[in-house]
Amino acid sequence: MIDFQIVYFLNHLASGTFVDKITVLLSSIPFLALFWFIVFVLILYFDRKDGWRVISVLIIAIILHFIITEGLFKQFLPQIFGFRLRPYLEHANIIPLGVLSIDAAFPSGHVSSTMALSTVFAFYYRRFWPFALVLVISMAFSRIHNGMHYLTDVLAGGILGFFYGLAAVYLVNYFYQAKRLDKKD
Repeated sequence: MIDFQIVYFLNHLASGTFVDKITVLLSSIPFLALFWFIVFVLILYFDRKDGWRVISVLIIAIILHFIITEGLFKQFLPQIFGFRLRPYLEHANIIPLGVLSIDAAFPSGHVSSTMALSTVFAFYYRRFWPFALVLVISMAFSRIHNGMHYLTDVLAGGILGFFYGLAAVYLVNYFYQAKRLDKKD
């Protein structure tokens, strides 16, 4: 019940204003792809020492997202247990905005991928962590405001994405260290 009340409040907050346009843009897959492509290019341009390593960690984080969130949670498990409807499909008084997704609401794939990439970015470029945090919060707000997710969906997506980011950092650093040790022998 509280999940619905939060969606209802945020969905109607500033409804019909420029906020709708911003949340639709933030949730747009082409916009996100372009945004992260620009981030990748900037990393390679400004971080000549470790840029490729950071890019490899970002790619592993997004691969984990697609395998676990999109594959396991949104495709495989719903075939066994069913899936959670999106708020706009479940409640007539939720105003849908943007692309009207009809797949499982739980967990939020947008928040999961944004958190995964932001976690990696903030790990390697620590002074930019406030930017990464604002990006994740903005994405979470957008997905709820657009009527696509409940608060618990975005929280689950955020937690999963955080662990994808950390796992990718660990994996690449582990193999990087192992490679360095092999060269010393």
